[in-house]
Amino acid sequence: MTSLTKKALAASLRKLLEKKRLDKITVKDITDDCGVNRQTFYYHFHDVYDLVEWIFVEEAKKFRGRYDEERDLKAVVTGLTEQLLENKTFVINVFYSVNRQQLEKFLQELARPSLEEIAARFIRGKHISQDDLDFVVSFFNFSLVGIVTEWVSGGMDAAFIKDIDRFYKVIDGTMEGALMKFVLL
Repeated sequence: MTSLTKKALAASLRKLLEKKRLDKITVKDITDDCGVNRQTFYYHFHDVYDLVEWIFVEEAKKFRGRYDEERDLKAVVTGLTEQLLENKTFVINVFYSVNRQQLEKFLQELARPSLEEIAARFIRGKHISQDDLDFVVSFFNFSLVGIVTEWVSGGMDAAFIKDIDRFYKVIDGTMEGALMKFVLL
C-alpha cells in the first residue's frame, strides 16, 4: 500500500506541475488532488522536495533497468535525453524551482553506472588503477551532464536529440583513448 500511495502522490504532483511551478505547489495542493489527508503525505515524505527526490530516484531506477547493461555510449546518452523528454514538464518545472546543482547531481547519478560499464568494457584484460578509472569516468560524466543541463536550462528542445551527433563526434573513441593513457604496463 505504501508504494501505491507514494505513486499516487507523485502522480498528483506531476499533474499539478502541468499548471504551475514546483515552488508554487503546496502539500495541501497535492493531498487535495490525490484525495488523501496531509498526515498521509507526511507519513511518506518530509515535504514537496522530498517527494521530488523520490520521483527522481524512481526515474533513475527505470533508466538503470533499461541501460545499465548498455555498452554503447550513444545509446546511453540518447536514452537519457529521451527519458528526460518523456518527463519534460516535470523536469523543466523542477529545474526552475530547485538549484542547478540538484539537477546535475541527479543526472550524474543516473548516467554514471552506464558510463562505468562502458569504461569497464574498454579496459577488460588491462590494468588501470581504480583512481584513474574513476577520474576518466567522472570526466565523461561531468561533460555529459554539463551538456544535458545546458539543454534543460534552454527549454529542452526536442531537436537536441538530432543535434547530439556533434557530441558523439567529439567523444567518439576518446573514452577508450583516455583510458588507454592510464593503462599500467
